[in-house]
Amino acid sequence: MTGKERVLGVSKMVMSRNAGTGIRINNHRIRHNKAILTRKQIYVIIFLLLLFIGTSLGYVWSAFERTQIGYDLSKLQTKKLELIELNRKLRLELAVLKSPQNLEKIASQKLGLKQPSPEQLIVLP
Repeated sequence: MTGKERVLGVSKMVMSRNAGTGIRINNHRIRHNKAILTRKQIYVIIFLLLLFIGTSLGYVWSAFERTQIGYDLSKLQTKKLELIELNRKLRLELAVLKSPQNLEKIASQKLGLKQPSPEQLIVLP
């Protein structure tokens, strides 16, 4: 055996197993496997991120719209109550204006009308 072959044999033996104990010894540094992503995986990750961002924005927008609709509904209910009250007042005023006492008062004071005399009355059959 030449010196070179012997060194290679010993080196091979040390790399494979310890000569005395038979335990495999590996004194090499631990290699860390780096995660290498393929183009397809990157596209899938980007798509999932965009999908997540889109659904998040959709949820926030719908919550905002729900709040705005609640405010609008509250304003409309207040306006409805105001209109109901105005309608009640207008009906009351209409009833007062249609009353026979009020009509007689307006006819005599503002229009100058008076009760007809018995000769002016015509009875229809």
